[in-house]
Amino acid sequence: MPASPDDDFCAFEGREHMFFGLRDPFGLIRSEVEDALRAQIADTEVLSIATLGEPKFLTLGRKAEDEKVIVTHFGFAVRAKLTVLFDERRKGELIDALLTFLFGDVDTNEKRYRRFIDVHEEAERGFDDAAFKERFLAFRQGAK
Repeated sequence: MPASPDDDFCAFEGREHMFFGLRDPFGLIRSEVEDALRAQIADTEVLSIATLGEPKFLTLGRKAEDEKVIVTHFGFAVRAKLTVLFDERRKGELIDALLTFLFGDVDTNEKRYRRFIDVHEEAERGFDDAAFKERFLAFRQGAK
């Protein structure tokens, strides 16, 4: 699913290189947000995603023989406002969210990723350097 023209991913402007080869990072974000919300309320429709402020990034790598660094793991977290409809489009809500995406083993054929969609109070609490790093390192270690 590609990103919608109604989405605003301006928080990532000038930082697109931090997606380390993801073909359609904004489409991935949109699809995963909608899937997560539909797991709670089946008929949820995401009208728009508007990123806010500065995103956070973490990256791990290993040295190659030629002294270059090969990225092995990376992640990002960004605050966002989600405009959604549900209940057969009769109800809507503006949701304060934290979108966290973690990618591992990107230098192998065993690529994996995990996403967290925190909303309301959890979104504010989760957008903390220590919390982001804790999630990132737990993911790296293979924790669920």
